[in-house]
Order: sequence, then C-alpha cells, then structure tokens
Amino acid sequence: MITISDIHGARQYTLNQFIKVIAKWIILLTIIVLIGGGIFLKILSDKAKEAEIKTHLAEENTRKAQNLIIALAKKQQRLQQNISNKSEELSSLNTHLSEIEELLGLHTDIDMSLENRTDYLKYEAIKKVEKEKLSVALVNILNRSIPNGKPITYRSISSKFGYRKHPITRKRSFHAGLDLSAKIGTPIYTTADGVVEYAKTKGGYGKYILINHPLGFKTAYAHLSKYNVKPGQYVEKNDLIGYVGNTGKSTGPHLHYEILYLHKWLNPSKFMSWNSDNYANIMNGEKKVNWEALMEHINTRLQSELALK
Repeated sequence: MITISDIHGARQYTLNQFIKVIAKWIILLTIIVLIGGGIFLKILSDKAKEAEIKTHLAEENTRKAQNLIIALAKKQQRLQQNISNKSEELSSLNTHLSEIEELLGLHTDIDMSLENRTDYLKYEAIKKVEKEKLSVALVNILNRSIPNGKPITYRSISSKFGYRKHPITRKRSFHAGLDLSAKIGTPIYTTADGVVEYAKTKGGYGKYILINHPLGFKTAYAHLSKYNVKPGQYVEKNDLIGYVGNTGKSTGPHLHYEILYLHKWLNPSKFMSWNSDNYANIMNGEKKVNWEALMEHINTRLQSELALK
C-alpha cells in the first residue's frame, strides 16, 4: 500500500494502481513525444526539401546566368566583328565613292552624309549615262542621216570637187562632185538612209540616181550602167542601189558622186572620210551647213524620245 498525504487529506493506493497511473503518464508522455517528434521531423523534412528546392533553383539560375553571360559575350564578339566588317566596308565604300567622284569629275562636300553622298553620285552617274546615251544616239543618227563613207570601192579619184577644165568641152567649169574610177559593174551603195527621188537617164549624167536624205541632205550618183532601185523606194545606208557604168558624157567607167545640202553642193571627199572620231572636225570645216540648228533639232528630238521611255 502507498499512502499519499497532502492538505486535502490522505489517499492510499495500491502499488498496482500506482504503476498503472505512472504507466498511463509514461505512455501519454511517450505519445506526446512521438507526436511532437514526428511533427518536428516533418517540419525539418519540409524545411530540408524547401532548402533543397531553393538550392536547385539557385543552381539552375546560376547556370542560366552563366549561359546568358556566355551568350552575351559571344553576341558582343559578333557585334564587334560586325562593327569591324562594317568599318572595312565603309572604308571600301568611301574609296569606291572617291573613285566614282574622280571618274565623274565631281567633288562632294566632305561633311555630306554617306546616304546623301551616295544619292548625289547616283543622280550624277545617271545624268552622265543619259548624256552618254544621248551622245551615242546622236552619233548613230548622224551616221545614218548624213551621207558619209564611200559609195563604191574605187581605184582612184579621176576628177576632184571644184573648178576644173572639163575633159570633153575643155572649158573651165565647176565640177559638183567626185569622179571615182572603177570597173563597169562595180556595186554602188547609198551612203545614208533616205528615199529615191529620181532613178532614170538625165542628160550628160547618163543613168542617174538622186536620193533624198533626212535633215536636208541629198546624194547623186551618175553614169551608172544599171539601176537596183526605183523612184519612191526607201533605202537604208549601205543598200545596193546600182552599178558603175560609162553612160552619158563620160570619158571612161567611173561614178560621179555628189552631196547636196539645201541645193548647195558639198565636197564629198570630206564626208567620205567621216567616222565617229572626226565628224566634229568635218562639221567645223564645212560652213555651208547650219550644224548648230541641225544638232539642236536632233538633241531636242532625242531628249523627247528618252523622256517618253
């Protein structure tokens, strides 16, 4: 028996009861400790998992940051390379622009922006090209409209342009063309585009062809043996129009060749040596033609045609 006395009195317990009470408290305390420990362990586990997740996220963020730094470094390297390449291209472009300026005979403002400089040079280059086109087209028109070149393959000039003693009348008279000696049957070619105005016998000229060309010019071919064109027929430069003969008042087989401008005879020898390099000199030497008005007319027409294109 166990007796417990306090202010409330005395109580007696058997050992069996006492052990049961103590056992109950021990079991209760154990349960409390186990539950508390489980809760504590659960909290610790959650904290550990949270810490692990944070660590993993931190490592992932660190990896991403490192990858981003590497990517930025590579991008910076590419940008630096691009800047270097662009600088080289810019330097090369400036060199090319300077060469173009020298070629065009221009000097742009040193403070002009690259874009404005490029646009200006492009505009000037187009103008130069158009001018070159105009020049080429002009020369082409002159070559096809103004009688030039040799109408036949001849052996010699038997009589020049100008005053001479006539081989038949023996009197001093004006010879309006050139006499080009050649065999009978030698082909004769027109020296410019035009239309056949006359193709029949004409007095001392014998068989005679007169061709009307653009811009006020005409050519005449005399003493032919045979025609290859008819009046009203359109011909182009170097078309076969007839054959050398000895008809009319002639002392031997030859072609009498004339060039006229507004009914004024011109010296054919000048125009027979005409080419793209010396035509300006020939123009300057031939005062009977109003070249200034003629060139102005052609230029105006060409500019109108280019504008339409």
